Amino acid sequence: MNRLFVAPLVAALLGGCTVAATMGNSPQAQCQRQSYDDPAVHAAIQASNGDYTVDDTTVRYLRQQALMRCLRQKGLAPPGGVQPLAPTMNPIPLTIP
Repeated sequence: MNRLFVAPLVAALLGGCTVAATMGNSPQAQCQRQSYDDPAVHAAIQASNGDYTVDDTTVRYLRQQALMRCLRQKGLAPPGGVQPLAPTMNPIPLTIP
């Protein structure tokens, strides 16, 4: 009786590990990781002295743009659509007085 219970449990656990491992290597996941390393994102964070928690609208916008650029390069971005609005006011001062 124990063997009948343990065998499907082990198979389910191993199958779950395989699915989780492949999800982190998908093109979408690769592009999301790459969007964190985009030079524009780094510049915006540096301009805010690393305090991206105050108002991260600009950082989120730049990360989304980097993600879409990467997906387009891989041929995975949906065609067309509505262009997202850029933040109208820059909450991150570019020069320190």
